[in-house]
Formats: sequence, C-alpha cells, structure tokens
Amino acid sequence: MITLRLMEDTMADYKALQSWFHEPELQEFVWCDEKGEPPVTLERIIEKYGERVKHPRDVFPYFILLDEKPIGFIQYYMQDDATIGLDMWIGRVEDRSRGYGSEALRQMVEIIHHKHPQVKTLFIDPETGNKRAVRCYEKAGFVPEGEFFDEEGALCLMMKIKYE
Repeated sequence: MITLRLMEDTMADYKALQSWFHEPELQEFVWCDEKGEPPVTLERIIEKYGERVKHPRDVFPYFILLDEKPIGFIQYYMQDDATIGLDMWIGRVEDRSRGYGSEALRQMVEIIHHKHPQVKTLFIDPETGNKRAVRCYEKAGFVPEGEFFDEEGALCLMMKIKYE
C-alpha cells in the first residue's frame, strides 16, 4: 500500500535521497546539483533538504512509502497564495511503472487541497523526454498546457490541475 509521510531529519532519510540521486535515470531528469556533476554527497543532501525538513515554510518534502518502506520522494512548494508546484520521483528502479507514482501524487493533491483550500492551481513540469513521468502525472489528473525551456535549457512540459 502506498502512503506518504513527511521527510524526517534522520540520516536514514538523507541516505535514501542520496542513493536515489545516484541512480542513472534520476540523474538524467531530477535536479539535486547541476547535471553532469559527480554524484551528490551526503553533505550536499543535508545542506539542501535539512532546512526544509526542520523548518518547513514554503517547501514541504514527503517520502513515498510502499508498505511503510521509502521508495520515492514528493514535495510541494508555494509559488504564491493561489499556486503550488510539485516535484516527485520514484527512487527505486524496481518500483517504477507500477502506478505507485500516480497514487502518491493523487494522495498529495488531496493533502494540499485539505491544507491549502485557497489554492486554485497545482503544477508540475517534467522534461518532455521523461515520458514515464508525463504518463504518471496525466493519470493523476494533471493536464498538459504547453512547453517551455527551463533555466538549464531543458524542454519541459507545464502540466496543471485547476480548481474553480
């Protein structure tokens, strides 16, 4: 069963993130450091995610659990009072393409809707070449709205859920 839990300030959680960032497909599509850099260090993981975990203000990191074991990551961040962005990935290769990501994303959408009822738009922006992610997000209800180039020059697809 897929569930979500807030990321914790533990070495186990930081090491799980680090192991996922070393996986080749995630290195291609998921940012931690710049693309093409050597594998990210544990110190860099703690530097980047530690403050988010200890003092969540605008970014809220969660772990995706399968039968209570971490298999992935999902976070949301406040773009403004009415807009929230999301990032997510399934870290373990053997857990991809099984519907876990779509289920986790649906649960996160419910959490956001409950905690932030004023929000009118949710967005996620995978690279267009990440076909698995695009399919996952569509299954969770996100609708493609156009392409754009991110700050690294990658072609991305803007996908949204809008509430009236």
